[in-house]
Amino acid sequence: MVAGAAASWGTWTLFLYPAALPAVLGTAIMFAVMGLSTLPFALAEPRRVWDRKAITWMLANTACDVLNNLCFFGALHYRNVTIAVLCHYAAPILIALAAPYVEGVTTRGARPSAVVALCGLVIVLEPWRAPSAGAVMAALLGFASAVFYAGTVFSVKRFAAAVGTSRAISYHSLLGAVLLLPLVLPHLGEVTGSGFGYIAIGAIVLGTCANSLFVRGLARIGAARTAVLTFIEPLVAVSIGALVWGEHLRPIAALGGALVLAAGLHVARQAR
Repeated sequence: MVAGAAASWGTWTLFLYPAALPAVLGTAIMFAVMGLSTLPFALAEPRRVWDRKAITWMLANTACDVLNNLCFFGALHYRNVTIAVLCHYAAPILIALAAPYVEGVTTRGARPSAVVALCGLVIVLEPWRAPSAGAVMAALLGFASAVFYAGTVFSVKRFAAAVGTSRAISYHSLLGAVLLLPLVLPHLGEVTGSGFGYIAIGAIVLGTCANSLFVRGLARIGAARTAVLTFIEPLVAVSIGALVWGEHLRPIAALGGALVLAAGLHVARQAR
């Protein structure tokens, strides 16, 4: 379940690039479609008691996931798939560093791995060279999405445990679409039929279906194994960037990407 979800997330550019919509529009459409397509399953789930903690986790999960997707789609908008994805995959390091304070869980080697990952990100960006167009913004937004993705991971597990998987996905998605509405209104004239279609299909396949698999798989195998398996996503994304969109990393930048992935895998394998 987790591996299938992670592999599917690596194909987002196949939907985002042909859609050619601003990140805020793509994010809003995705959340609206995810929320509506999951709603029948949410209503069919056993009734749960909504307490203050459940509402708090819903709000936290919604805020983190909206910001995560806005930043990630924004990073991909700069047509630097490899840089955006590798910077986004600083997330496992951030999760491991925050876990002692959020969950009381300590991961051996988290701090040295964070240093290695940071060095890897610097090498990927090659600051001693003139950056390619959009590379810096892709990196900054990719890293910002990693920060908010870490918050999503901490909140979604608790929210889903409190109210159910389908209900967690549907309700936070609908709330996210509503929150994005003020940002979407000025761009409504930019929506095209084909653009909406690409994002809607991506939302159902990579959003509704993949997120349902991911949350259920996360509950079964735990965060440590899940973190290892999610590294399938950058491998798929970088491969598509090279094979479909003609993106290639210089050898030294590829070394930096390998350091980021190696640091994240080490942290995931050491998680307790």
